[in-house]
Amino acid sequence: MMRHDVILAIMAVVGLTAAQEASNPFPLPPAPAPQPVAEPENVPDKISAPAAPETPIPAAEGASAPQNRQEAEPAPAPQAQPEDQQQVEPEKEKDAADKVSAPAVPEAPIPAAEGASAPQNRQEAEPAPAPQAQQEDKQQAVQQVEPEKEKDAADKVSAPAVPEASTPEGEGASAPQNRQEAEPAPAPQAQQENEQQAVQQAEPKEEKDVTEAYRGIVKIEVANRIPDYGTPWNSGQFGRGTGTGFIVAPGLFMTNAHVVANAQRIYVSPYADARKIPAKVKYVAHDADLALVEVADAAAFKDVPYLEFSETMPKLEDEVRVIGYPIGGDRLSVTRGIVSRIDTLPYAHPQNESHLIVQVDAAINHGNSGGPVLMDDKVVGVAFQGLMQANSTGYMIPLPVIRRFLKDVEDGRYDRYVEIGADFFPMQNPAMRRHYNLSDDAMGTLVGDVVRGSSSDGKLKVGDLVVAVNGHAVDGSAMIELDGERVKLEEIVERSFRGDELTFRIIREGKEMEVKVCPEPLPANRITGREFDRMPRYVQFAGLVFQPLQVDVIGAHSLAPSNFIVEMDDYIRRGGALKKEDIVVMTNVLRDEVNAKFDSFGSGIVTKVNGVEVKGLRHLYNLLFPEGGKRESEFTVIEFKNAERPFVVENAALQAAHDRIRAMYNVPENAYLDENQNN
Repeated sequence: MMRHDVILAIMAVVGLTAAQEASNPFPLPPAPAPQPVAEPENVPDKISAPAAPETPIPAAEGASAPQNRQEAEPAPAPQAQPEDQQQVEPEKEKDAADKVSAPAVPEAPIPAAEGASAPQNRQEAEPAPAPQAQQEDKQQAVQQVEPEKEKDAADKVSAPAVPEASTPEGEGASAPQNRQEAEPAPAPQAQQENEQQAVQQAEPKEEKDVTEAYRGIVKIEVANRIPDYGTPWNSGQFGRGTGTGFIVAPGLFMTNAHVVANAQRIYVSPYADARKIPAKVKYVAHDADLALVEVADAAAFKDVPYLEFSETMPKLEDEVRVIGYPIGGDRLSVTRGIVSRIDTLPYAHPQNESHLIVQVDAAINHGNSGGPVLMDDKVVGVAFQGLMQANSTGYMIPLPVIRRFLKDVEDGRYDRYVEIGADFFPMQNPAMRRHYNLSDDAMGTLVGDVVRGSSSDGKLKVGDLVVAVNGHAVDGSAMIELDGERVKLEEIVERSFRGDELTFRIIREGKEMEVKVCPEPLPANRITGREFDRMPRYVQFAGLVFQPLQVDVIGAHSLAPSNFIVEMDDYIRRGGALKKEDIVVMTNVLRDEVNAKFDSFGSGIVTKVNGVEVKGLRHLYNLLFPEGGKRESEFTVIEFKNAERPFVVENAALQAAHDRIRAMYNVPENAYLDENQNN
């Protein structure tokens, strides 16, 4: 997407540093902790009646368990019970014979104080039988507790019994002895099924094989050469970097373009593997910061499963996982975050392109770039940059941008993004809406500018009111709804390809009509975007160094963009790119006697050579170094914009001067002209 403010765009590009690129082992959702069982409510005490089972009382830390305690027996359930359920152990009958026949008020059980001895031979009170509903509630509470070991069950009475709720014992406490276990009535079938489901939910989930899940995520190591735009004839600065990639096809890995930019050598390290497998860039889209890397030995990954792309975009507040190999360690790292914003923002790598992004609150650091962002184990984006001024704010390239890149390279080449060359102005000002006879709730946005020579030139006009594009209604803030999300109108252009046709429904001078626009790449991107995978172009003549005006050149020489504002605006928006290939500027003077005492170069923009208007760097070279070396005049005259006088050199002295300058400044050639524009 084209940047509209030329000065701000270039100044932002020059000052913008490389984006932050994040990332904890692939944790599974923790199993829910078992819910504590509520203790049954106290039941009014009665004597001489069969008692409900007493709730076990945890022994205090360091206390001894009570001895020979009279245990209460549960009351019979209202329904008929099997005979074996009514039997009582002989020891139990003996204990019952020792009870008093007269009614006695039961003494409330007193918890043993820490370190105190338990009371001996205490007469235990027996509570009255609970009502049926209360009894069933108590039975359900007991049944929800995990059963004791089968060894304990073997010591119980022959009647079928529900195991007693296990009670944690205090440190150093002895377990109660000769305790009679209570047996509630069996639960209904529906209740048993619910209890089984509760137990299954409480059990820890079976962990995934993370080794298998991560085998397709690799570490990418790159040895690169960064061009030197200050001295363009030098080889540049060599460096190293790392990133992340993930397998998408046999031997093919997706990563970020900035991970492999200017690469000399690329190595791919499989997950949990010390091998470094050579690779090369197969396709690269610097304007979308995406690349496909092909390994030399595809057989090394023949059994590695591909990561599957999701069919849908994540929504706000959806949780995602960012996976990669960030700085701070050598092993795979995972961070979690939620989707906090979906917007259209500049991409830090090309610096002159804005595309759809998804912001997450997971940290994305150097080395994380190119790694997959997963939701429900499917890829929903590619991590690619962070925000230096904020903590835990990262960005991922979303599915629409990824799908467009993959579709673009289906024919074996990448054709770049296309543009329509029109700016749209929101119609939110009430006075402006009244001026265009629009109601407050009417749809539509205004065409604010059209780039000369663009695909919209002659189709859309300044002042047109756009109400729909390809059937998508445009609101007053220049937004449309696409795939369930409100996005900028330009997003529908973002998802188009060269040769596609867009239908604009507009209102022009009060009449509604439709116009067709076929998006195309803008040639002006040559001047506003960064260059990659190529050496800088230059021409050296009589010690004067000429380069095309471009953001890398501006940054390397600290040129003031304000010196070129008129020429850049004309080149970008007023059709200048149709007239000339480059804006040529003089960036340096290699001092020699041939150029002595000449310091007036004005803005540095070259306008003419021997009276001929310069249309680009190659054209300048042809004028300064004519074919066959034959020069028609005795002197060469170079004119600069806003200079007091031209630069004049005697042609007879050029050959000797070039030999001296090249030897002194180690300049191998008088020019390097690389016409590769595929970046």
